[in-house]
Amino acid sequence: MAEKLKMHSPDLVMSNIEKIAELFPNCVTEAAGSDGQLTRKIDFDLLRQELSDELVEGPLERYHLNWPGKREAMLAANAPIAKTLRPCREESVDFDTTKNLFIEGDNLEALKLLQETFLGKVKMIYIDPPYNTGNDFVYQDDFSEHADDYLLRSNQHGINHGRLVANTESNGRFHSDWLSMLRPRLQRARPLLTQDGAIFVSCDEGEHPRLRLLMDEIFGQSNFIADFVWAAGKKNDSRLVSVSHEYIVCYAKSAEHLREKQITWRQRKKGLDEIYSEFKKLSAAHKNNHAAITQALKQWFRQLPDGHPSKANKHYSHVDSRGIYFPDNISWPGGGGPKYEVLHPATKKPVKVPSRGWMTSDPKKLQSWIDDDRVHFGPDETQVPCIKSYLVDRELQTPYSVFYQDGRAASKRLRTLMDGDLFDFPKDELVIQELVEMVTSGDDLIVDFFAGSSTTAHSILLQNAKCEG
Repeated sequence: MAEKLKMHSPDLVMSNIEKIAELFPNCVTEAAGSDGQLTRKIDFDLLRQELSDELVEGPLERYHLNWPGKREAMLAANAPIAKTLRPCREESVDFDTTKNLFIEGDNLEALKLLQETFLGKVKMIYIDPPYNTGNDFVYQDDFSEHADDYLLRSNQHGINHGRLVANTESNGRFHSDWLSMLRPRLQRARPLLTQDGAIFVSCDEGEHPRLRLLMDEIFGQSNFIADFVWAAGKKNDSRLVSVSHEYIVCYAKSAEHLREKQITWRQRKKGLDEIYSEFKKLSAAHKNNHAAITQALKQWFRQLPDGHPSKANKHYSHVDSRGIYFPDNISWPGGGGPKYEVLHPATKKPVKVPSRGWMTSDPKKLQSWIDDDRVHFGPDETQVPCIKSYLVDRELQTPYSVFYQDGRAASKRLRTLMDGDLFDFPKDELVIQELVEMVTSGDDLIVDFFAGSSTTAHSILLQNAKCEG
């Protein structure tokens, strides 16, 4: 008996869920289906809240991030305002021609005012929001509230102040207002990003867990790119562990779009300017004696201290008429490549063939590389030749998620610039410049809605000057 052909119409429910997820990623959650298996579901309570200008009630057991005041925060994100931007020509420079915009005022209101003009046009957002440390800053950085106020507001105390839930050491009162402050701003920031755009948020370990959950809710967990770990230098102010790092949390507007368009992020390798400077000095001293320059360059790399950024590129220590290179692998990737005879230019004898075969199946092509002095040979035919990989062609690399930058250096530079300590713990403009260079190009728009000491603006000026130079 012939097997019956089973045909199914498209799953319109899942298709609609995908459409809603594109507009409101926070409204897609996990819930058990009729078979008991977890599946994607729409959180209709949250969706109703997103589409309402009033508070919407309706408890539902689900996996999500919640805190007292969350619905008010969502309401604040969507509430219209009757304000406009007022130009300050007398305080501006080149007002009619400048491509820069600095807005003074509440950043949530400013983000709402930018929605129409800059919707989907911002390539990169970097923010350094308050860390909620409880320390005294020039801006409000303590979003904690009195324990009694929190417990009453979160329904954990009755009228007689008797506690209604367990866990007396809960620190929720230190996080709720911080989350309520940040959520509407992130929610209004997301629509500004281009499809290939990304947001970077600085934080420390104190709010990092909640920031990740909040970003998952607003940008979608699938759009998480990486936690950049910034090792900012050793501290000796702790009796247990010296916490010497911060985070820069990165989410894309659409990671799927980045994959589909095969978009890559690259950053310039560290220490290149020092290498080029030394090469220039050695070339002036040794003229066209490439062997002498090579030996001197190798010696220079050896004397560098461990941790020096240039030392990571010490394999680029050979020199010819084109510049600095390192002898790279000339064999066929994965093995099983072609094997044929290649003569050593000095001994005229066949050289040792790579065990995986030559990297090109065309002997004439390889010979053209040899004739063009792009193949590095050993002193005789007993060594396998290498292909020359020039430093000038390999200046860029895939960004590493862990990096070191002395956190004190930025404070010293800002202290000199401002003639005093006007900002506590300013971010490093060189670090932000790397992020800008990694993600943006040309006339891409960049937004920072927690301006602080204007580190982002400074980093953009540095990057623009670098591109123009």
